[in-house]
Amino acid sequence: MKRSAVALGLSLALLTGCSYASVGAGEQAVVVDGYWMIPTDPVVKGCIAPENSQNEITNHVYRYPARQISWDATGDPGSERGPYVVVSNAKAPADMNVPVVVTFDLTTDCEKLKQFHRDFGTKYNGWLNDDGTVSDGWVELLNYVIGQPLQDTLNGVAQKYTWQQIWNDEEARIEFRNALLESLPSASRARTDGVDFFTNFQVTVLKPTPVNPELKAAIEREQAAIQNAQATQAQGVAEANAKKAKAEADLAAAVAETKVAEQEALKRAAEVKGYPSVEDYLRAEAIKQGLNPYQPTYVVPQGG
Repeated sequence: MKRSAVALGLSLALLTGCSYASVGAGEQAVVVDGYWMIPTDPVVKGCIAPENSQNEITNHVYRYPARQISWDATGDPGSERGPYVVVSNAKAPADMNVPVVVTFDLTTDCEKLKQFHRDFGTKYNGWLNDDGTVSDGWVELLNYVIGQPLQDTLNGVAQKYTWQQIWNDEEARIEFRNALLESLPSASRARTDGVDFFTNFQVTVLKPTPVNPELKAAIEREQAAIQNAQATQAQGVAEANAKKAKAEADLAAAVAETKVAEQEALKRAAEVKGYPSVEDYLRAEAIKQGLNPYQPTYVVPQGG
């Protein structure tokens, strides 16, 4: 009787709401035979497409991304890791942080996805958590397939540049990006036994910065000093230009005054020419001003 009750309880459990596996948007799943009442070797049976549910009560369901995947090496909240550290060339060696974000897709072909699960998912426990969040095993798998080749490529490019160039030269950042776009598809394929499980790579390389903050502070101080010197020089030039402009304006005013004086002199000379003599002109001007140019003459009698 007890055995019958246990069997009935198990049967009811098998028929409850736990009998369906639901795969949400942006997810896909691999189904593995997990029938526990009759132990057998696990067999990868099939796949569940995004936004689908099916009865998998006796099987195990392993979830994988079906949307764009991100390998975020910026150190920001939610990222997979911090920026990569590279060493610049021997001309000016220094450790540099290079933040990188790589996006790509995982195959949605069921046969390839089942092979991926067999060969790599099971090796790293590299599938998503049941709630669709990223698991530690998934991050470890991506680090092997994507992260390690990415580091190797960055190291090679960094040896072409000084740390100042890596920090501030846009050419260096563009070369990092182009080298990653070229190398990651083949490098990831080489690590997955020559199969293109990952495709559609896109790479963003953010601005690198020195690992040692004192290097950055020293450069900022140097740049501030240069800017101050340039500002001082510009101020000196402005002051010199202002003085020059004032001198030129004073000269122009003096020249204008001289010309006015010359015109007045010419006018006066023309007026003088209209009189028999300068004395006659002066007498006429005195008369205009109400003066008497003809002063009386007094004759003092002389004694006999």
